[in-house]
Amino acid sequence: MKKAVAWFSITVITIFTIYASFKMAALPSTYEGIANYMVNDTMEKTGAINAVTAIVFDFRGYDTLGESFVLFTAVSGAAVILRKKSKAKEGN
Repeated sequence: MKKAVAWFSITVITIFTIYASFKMAALPSTYEGIANYMVNDTMEKTGAINAVTAIVFDFRGYDTLGESFVLFTAVSGAAVILRKKSKAKEGN
């Protein structure tokens, strides 16, 4: 029974992925809205030399801060889990 549910789930996900891929391929490949603004006006609005840096730190600053927090939390958690515990000294 578990095997049948797993195969059914994989089949449904595969069909949905293929369907979504063909639908996305049919969409026009023009920049609209905020993407157009970011591509065309980044250098003028931010004064940054590098467009990628301007987008990451000026337009998406809170997102970058959140990603940094998640990375810090993951590294801290891994350090806590993988640390070696020292044996308590006997006789104290």
